[in-house]
Amino acid sequence: MACLFILLASSCQVAQISSLSEQQNLISKLTGHSAISGNTLMKDRAGAENRLLTANYLLGELEEFTDERYLHNYRSNGDNVVGLIKSTITTDSYIVLGAHFDSTPNCPGANDNATGTALVFSVARYISQLNSRNHNVLIVFFDEEEKGLVGSKAFAQKIKDEGLNVHSVHTIDQLGWDEDGDKGIELEMPTKELQATYIDVAKNLNLEFPIHYSKVTSTDHRSFRNLGFQAVGITEEYVNKDTTPHYHKATDTYETVNFEYLDFITSYVKEVFKELLEN
Repeated sequence: MACLFILLASSCQVAQISSLSEQQNLISKLTGHSAISGNTLMKDRAGAENRLLTANYLLGELEEFTDERYLHNYRSNGDNVVGLIKSTITTDSYIVLGAHFDSTPNCPGANDNATGTALVFSVARYISQLNSRNHNVLIVFFDEEEKGLVGSKAFAQKIKDEGLNVHSVHTIDQLGWDEDGDKGIELEMPTKELQATYIDVAKNLNLEFPIHYSKVTSTDHRSFRNLGFQAVGITEEYVNKDTTPHYHKATDTYETVNFEYLDFITSYVKEVFKELLEN
């Protein structure tokens, strides 16, 4: 596994509008730390009923800043949540940004993958406020990743069948653990072009954190790569052994999330997308 360690100046330049409180609220509701609706506390997001409740909640949250939104029902109990943020120019080009929202049974799924869901949500809101977007952006919260990437496979096939002109796909999975405090991430199977974009943005912002590369294909970016789309996964240091010890356990709770780390990486990914959308 290759690694680039960016040793430059302060990370304060990456700060835009903080997503911290928004992400805390979202993760709290998705994990049963607080009620998602009425008095309903989520034990997990594994069964069909809880997954649909989550999907409808996320769909409602997207209403504020997406141009279009819908549930992509790909089978009787499977629903991806999709939001469209239109480009500011005339183009048929799309960028996909996504994260899975389901969890394993009896697991609150705070790190896996309420953190990824929260990052995507905050980046999506930021994207909607940009004055210049040279690509349309599809925001997707995938169902049933934990059952074999079922939701992302269905969505990848959908956009393949529709013949969408997809610039790139970016999926987020687990970004809430940073025990050594170095704010390191891993880019999973990046193309040369996408790798260069992520690295250049970090350099231009004078950030100081390690960016590793891995060949992990066990999450949603694989579904798109298998159909010929340019794709990359972003995660905490999974291969580099700085990853949550609560993986797929009942202890994967709200209290274990490193929100400072999540907020830092969220701000970084916002800047990556600003760069992507300006070109």
